[in-house]
Amino acid sequence: MLTPEQQEALDQLFPPAKNGNVQGTAVTIPPVLSDLLQTWLGVSGEQVQVVLQKLLQQRNAWEGRFLDWAEGNPMESAFGFLGAAAAAFYAAERVANPKINTFIDAFYYIATCASVGYADVFAVTQTGKAIASLVMVVGPGLADRALNRPVIRDT
Repeated sequence: MLTPEQQEALDQLFPPAKNGNVQGTAVTIPPVLSDLLQTWLGVSGEQVQVVLQKLLQQRNAWEGRFLDWAEGNPMESAFGFLGAAAAAFYAAERVANPKINTFIDAFYYIATCASVGYADVFAVTQTGKAIASLVMVVGPGLADRALNRPVIRDT
C-alpha cells in the first residue's frame, strides 16, 4: 500500500490517462522529482549528505582511537585482523578451492601468510589472492608488534 506522498509522486511521474483522448496527442514527459529518496524512503538526499559529512569530519578522531587501541592491544588487533581476513578468504575461496572446506582451513592459510608463508593451500580466486597479498604485507608487521612488545627502560 502506498502512502499518499508516494501516490502523489507516482501521479506526477505517470499522470492518469484522460478519457476521450482517442486521437493520441503528443506525450509530455512528466517532471522529474527533485528528490526520490524523500519520496520513497522519507529521507532526503540532503539529510543523507549532512550525515555523511558529519561522519567524514569525525573520521580522524575515530581513526586515531582505532590506532591507539591497536597499538595498546597488539595481540587482539593481530587476531582480529587475521580472523577478518580468514572470514573474507573463506567467503572468496570456499566454492572454488577444494582445500578450503571450513573456516579453520581458511584461518590456517591466512595465518601462514602472516608468518612463514608455508602452506599446502593456495588461493585460486582473484579475491583470495588479493586478500592473501594484503595479509602477506600487513601480517608480519602485526605479528612482530604482537610478539615483540617494546622494552620500557627506566632512565
